Amino acid sequence: MTMIRLGTAILTAALLAASQPAAAQDTYKLRLGTFLPPVSALVKKTLTPWAETLRQETNGRLDIQIYPGGALGKNPAAQLKLVKDGIIDITFVVPSYTPGEFPDNEVIELPLTSSNAVEASMALHGLYERGLLRGYDDVKVLALLATPVYNLHLRQPYTGVASLKGRKIRVSTKVQQAIVEHLGATPVGNIPVTQLAESLSRDLIDGALLAWDAMLIFKVTPVATQHVQVPLGFTPLAILMNKGRYEAMPADLKAVFDRHVGMPLVAEAGKTFEGTARFAAKKAMESGKHTFVEPDDKTMAQWEARLAPVVKAWPGQHARGEELFQALLGELEKARTAK
Repeated sequence: MTMIRLGTAILTAALLAASQPAAAQDTYKLRLGTFLPPVSALVKKTLTPWAETLRQETNGRLDIQIYPGGALGKNPAAQLKLVKDGIIDITFVVPSYTPGEFPDNEVIELPLTSSNAVEASMALHGLYERGLLRGYDDVKVLALLATPVYNLHLRQPYTGVASLKGRKIRVSTKVQQAIVEHLGATPVGNIPVTQLAESLSRDLIDGALLAWDAMLIFKVTPVATQHVQVPLGFTPLAILMNKGRYEAMPADLKAVFDRHVGMPLVAEAGKTFEGTARFAAKKAMESGKHTFVEPDDKTMAQWEARLAPVVKAWPGQHARGEELFQALLGELEKARTAK
């Protein structure tokens, strides 16, 4: 009788386990690690709500744990390797930190194409969806993004394009170097953004090409008080996932996940970037200590004349460059129509 009761108990337990909802059996945990601090806008306003939405829509079965501040790896340049090696399941990558890995992203750095992070992000991701961007075969792309637009920020007054001659301007890419050279200024590289404020305060440089969110984050605003609001390109960014972890996801969870990556995630991140940039610029403007230069049509024509050679030369310097540039213009127009 004891053996019969034991057998019955085992059978009952097995039947009960089989009848439990799938939530108890196949919770899928993902680690989202980033070097960004927990208070950064992308973590706080985009990635955290995104993870919570996925958790709710799967009744808790898709559990994305966020590890900000470099908890799973602090080096920004190592993020791509961390996600490829599976140490992090999902991460935020600055592609320019791995030179040569993503050669076609540079197209989004070209000046005078757009001034809006939402449409620039949607355009860059659109190029990826069309199969025009190399370097992403070994990862699952969740979103390709663009920073807020870069403007020119100076310590000294700006009185026109001619006043930039000889000024030392910090740059971080080859395209930015070409922009500064065609403005008659002197490009200065190898200054990390974390040292930019100090370099300006010590008169080592006269200005920088930078996005407004970075002006706030890296405390550059107090030492660069002259702002020329000409759209001088973007820096590409990416949210990437380990390919194996994505492919191993249960099919029903993958279906929910897929609805919330790609363009929906791109648009939300772009809005976050735009909001942060507007806040930073507004804060500077309200202080009364800053001068904002909004070029009129005549002045803008002068900038366009100076920078046209940069845009014209770029396609000839890259494989499929003309195709990429024309595709970018098409994707930007599509993004403007979609907004």
